[in-house]
Amino acid sequence: MTYGRRQFLRSSGAVLGVTALGGCAPLVQAGPADVLIVNGRVATLNPRQPEAAAIAIKGDTIVGVGSEAELNSFRDEETRVIDAGRRTVIPGLNDAHTHFIRGGLTYTNEVRWDGVPSLAEGMRRVGEQARRTPPPHWVQVIGGWTWAQFAEKRFPTLEEINAATGDTPCMIMHLYDRAWLNRSAIRVLGWEREVPKLFGGFAERDAGGNPTGLVVSTTSLASLVAVWLRVPRLSPEEQITSTRHFMREHNRLGVTSIIDAGGGGQNYPENYAAIAKLAADKLLTLRIGYELFAQAPGKELDNYLAWSKLVSLGEGNDYYRMIGAGEYVLYAAGDPANFAKDWIVAPPGVMESQFTAVTKHLVGLRWPFRQHTTFDSTASRVLNVLEQVNRDVPLRGLRWGLDHCETLSPKTLERVARLGGSINIQNRMSLDGEAFLSKYGAQAAADAPPVARIRAMGIPLACGTDANRATSYNPWIGVHWLITGKTLGGAKLQGERNLLDRTAALRLYTSGSAWMSSEEDKKGTLEVGKLADLVILSADYFSVPEEGIKDIESVLTIVGGKPVYGVGPYATLDPPSLPTLPDWLPVRHYGGYGKRSAATAATFAAHKHPTIVSDGGVWSTECPCGAF
Repeated sequence: MTYGRRQFLRSSGAVLGVTALGGCAPLVQAGPADVLIVNGRVATLNPRQPEAAAIAIKGDTIVGVGSEAELNSFRDEETRVIDAGRRTVIPGLNDAHTHFIRGGLTYTNEVRWDGVPSLAEGMRRVGEQARRTPPPHWVQVIGGWTWAQFAEKRFPTLEEINAATGDTPCMIMHLYDRAWLNRSAIRVLGWEREVPKLFGGFAERDAGGNPTGLVVSTTSLASLVAVWLRVPRLSPEEQITSTRHFMREHNRLGVTSIIDAGGGGQNYPENYAAIAKLAADKLLTLRIGYELFAQAPGKELDNYLAWSKLVSLGEGNDYYRMIGAGEYVLYAAGDPANFAKDWIVAPPGVMESQFTAVTKHLVGLRWPFRQHTTFDSTASRVLNVLEQVNRDVPLRGLRWGLDHCETLSPKTLERVARLGGSINIQNRMSLDGEAFLSKYGAQAAADAPPVARIRAMGIPLACGTDANRATSYNPWIGVHWLITGKTLGGAKLQGERNLLDRTAALRLYTSGSAWMSSEEDKKGTLEVGKLADLVILSADYFSVPEEGIKDIESVLTIVGGKPVYGVGPYATLDPPSLPTLPDWLPVRHYGGYGKRSAATAATFAAHKHPTIVSDGGVWSTECPCGAF
């Protein structure tokens, strides 16, 4: 069934049981506005007023939403008027589950394969980067891509990797299921002498017992993380700059907020130093709610006992705030991030006792918490514990939940609902769906995850990317998956019952995400009294062909009433250029979601007025200075 823009905007209100109301927009007249956006096609996602043409902003807050005539009283000679040019305006995207803080520390020195259309192009980049990377640094391709996106429909081979990289150490990781190390990396790691035992995985050996360079995750992603942690890091100052560039890349895609789910090798507070410094210096262009991820398998309670003395729930501000614990509050309570491998459920005992101790502590602190659960068997064991904990320390009013949830059964969902839990899904199937299909079949894949049933039961639901290893950081890939059910390889897996219309999909990346961080009164919709976080899009999300959704970008991103990214007609609103990066860093040559050639990217990185030409054909523009 085909719907127009107006039907899409109103359909979500009907789902929520709210009728879209016409009439005048609510206004808060507090003197002239600082910013007035006019001539827009505003999708507010507010069911009471789904559409508007203008938005008035004072300070960091929206003070008026309506027609240009209704908001004309907010205009005076000091008001900055921004003409949206009949472009689509939406609330800033909010990634409900990502690993931004860790990803930002290495973004500039990773050769990202996100969006790269062919293996040949990916290997060309790796070979070029090997020649420019100085010791002791490595060439790194750390997740965010899938073999199915390539024209060749295959993985790289170790022979190809060794031929391309020579004496420069190289690690290429595919999602969280395997990684390839070239001969130089094996030598640097000392694996020619002895290969260490890897927790949750193994290093492949040839007939002579020597490591081939392939590392496979079986029961835990820790096996791959342990190898990656041996790769040399950027300096603390370079990590701060790298994080700023990663923020800008998110702003380019229309992201204004994220929930950071922590990560392996992301200890608190040392690995939060860069983001904390940026927050203290008021340099964040992305709002970050962060969760604390247990770092020591078997000693998770010790982690949370120590951290609860260092930081309290809600500590921070609207740009940087601690919001709870997750996504692993206990390693033994999780399951693999590898759809291709058998999952053997451990016998009851240790997991249950440890998970009880950790969750009782967290509930006692009233910290919201989230637990990684891919498989129904895992979720069932987690709920066994939580039902018992709830008898002793009530969960009522605590926004806890399960993440991923690809195979949760109706019975398990009923238990989640009874306990007042929530579910946070990610578009892992868009990158790894072919592996899931091969392992579990089409019937299971059509309900992975069971979106329709979750929504019908009224369980709070949001969507995130799980970037930037298990998937790409580009949220439009996830939005495309919610609407089409297709993988990046083009396979249609999700059943029709689980597909969402465009408004409902957008809500999972806006208001749904805001609920997850207890900020639904501040963001997620464009309405009076909420934070002025919004995006003017490069194409009309509501009418562009489905495949064009993946190519949507921002032309103007505003956070807290201030432009943080602007291109094309809004290039003059773009903030000053970020600090210059050394030429050897890959982001100088391949930055952005599969968009730029090496020559263009190098010039772009040094240019004051950035511009983007979408190779998806959505839009193009020339920089005002004429350099592009």
